[in-house]
Amino acid sequence: MSALAIPDHVPPDLVVDLDIYDLPGASEDPQRAWLSFKGRGPIVWSPHNGGHWVATEGADVAAFFRDNRRFSSSSVTIPSVPADPLLPLEADPPVHTDYRRAVLTFLTPARIRGLEKEIRALTGELIDAFLPDGACEFIGDFAHRLPLIIVLRLLDLPVEDRAWLHARTEIFARHPDLDAKLAAYVDVRDYLDARIADRRNAPGDDLISHLLAAEVAGHPLNSRELLSTCTMVTFAGLDTVAAMFGFIAMFLARNPDMRRFILDHPHRTPDVVPELLRRYATSNMGRVLAEDVRHGDVLMKRGDHIMLSPSLHNLDPAIFPDPERIDFDRPPRHISFGSGAHTCAGAQLARLEVQIFIEEWLARIPDFGIAPGAEVPARAGPVNTLDRLPLVWPVR
Repeated sequence: MSALAIPDHVPPDLVVDLDIYDLPGASEDPQRAWLSFKGRGPIVWSPHNGGHWVATEGADVAAFFRDNRRFSSSSVTIPSVPADPLLPLEADPPVHTDYRRAVLTFLTPARIRGLEKEIRALTGELIDAFLPDGACEFIGDFAHRLPLIIVLRLLDLPVEDRAWLHARTEIFARHPDLDAKLAAYVDVRDYLDARIADRRNAPGDDLISHLLAAEVAGHPLNSRELLSTCTMVTFAGLDTVAAMFGFIAMFLARNPDMRRFILDHPHRTPDVVPELLRRYATSNMGRVLAEDVRHGDVLMKRGDHIMLSPSLHNLDPAIFPDPERIDFDRPPRHISFGSGAHTCAGAQLARLEVQIFIEEWLARIPDFGIAPGAEVPARAGPVNTLDRLPLVWPVR
């Protein structure tokens, strides 16, 4: 996108000509590409995508995530999409707590544990479908299927709508054009509005029906709140876990010694998952300054936008020694799911899906790699992702 004029309060030496949708090096390593913002100051200014700050120090990223008073979640997309806020994502405490509770009282630890058998069965079914071929395009054949199907089942939406919904989620999450983002948002909102109307007439044991009966501050969710919450869950559930799968599969494909460690130490899988999630964070979130904030010698003005990338925390050598190296003995201190009040409500489900994927994949395909000569195109942006991942393995 074209760059904008630099606001008067932005020091010229902190302006960086970097577009978050086109970061240098993102095609090879999107997480590392975020580090290209470092070195000019603890915060820098990008004139692209409406203009915004970027926090470059890991400790600041974590602190700003937790500071709901000064760094508002009223708009988390960059550029900001002029639409109803996505709840509870784009709400601040204390009201955020009620909206979040409406979702979490459905996604209880007991319910998520109860999904394990279903997720494991679906994982095996998807892998077994291409296992005899000795090859797959992992992103399309698996990563864009398992988490999407699980979310559609939680919402009781038709699985055959998966591709249509995913295409619009892809645009909303990754397209730099504001009009394209808004059109995708409207498509999904209108689709869900019709499904909500159906569920009012025939409620069931699904998240939409649960939200229809939920209360916020002592009253039922109104139509806009209900539609906004369902839209947020759909966007979040159809995208970020799929991106996690891609990076983890790529890493395992390139590191047979790590595959062997996991196979030889199955009890360590709960340690494996957080370390892989630390190294390969996917979501990057915007915030809006709710008041003027002076950070060191720099003044950020009320209404300014700022991008917070967990990768700048997770790959900060001041926090994690040799941060790009995978070390399953590290303490699980990553912020890949955010930090503070807005920590991802679906984090427990995402961790379970990733753990089951690793276990079931390696049980069936212990030796695999990236197809010889194949490119693995990657992108940064609000969601770091791989576009393709061709994998091959010996057929038994």
